[in-house]
Amino acid sequence: MDRFEISTLRVYYGALLTDRQNELLRLHYDEDISLGELAEMFSVSRQAVLDGIKRGESALKAFEDKLGLARRDGRAAQLLSDAERALGRGDAAECARLVGAAKSLLEE
Repeated sequence: MDRFEISTLRVYYGALLTDRQNELLRLHYDEDISLGELAEMFSVSRQAVLDGIKRGESALKAFEDKLGLARRDGRAAQLLSDAERALGRGDAAECARLVGAAKSLLEE
């Protein structure tokens, strides 16, 4: 997973992580703090930091695999963007279809 994906998944599922995992992920990916700096900050080894980050990443992936909230919202955003383009072309029927599809997706 890349930095953007981890940060996005933290928005959705960060509250489900342990406080330590969430903080490690936030500091490492959002604040760009190195493993060594994190180890110093938390008075643990670099390996302990890496293990916490890897467990947090795995948990985020597992939550997304099971719940799919980020994927669903991304798909809805794409449908709405397509609807906006259809409206710009003057294709009201296609716009309405796409908005309806986004609405149905978000109501699931």
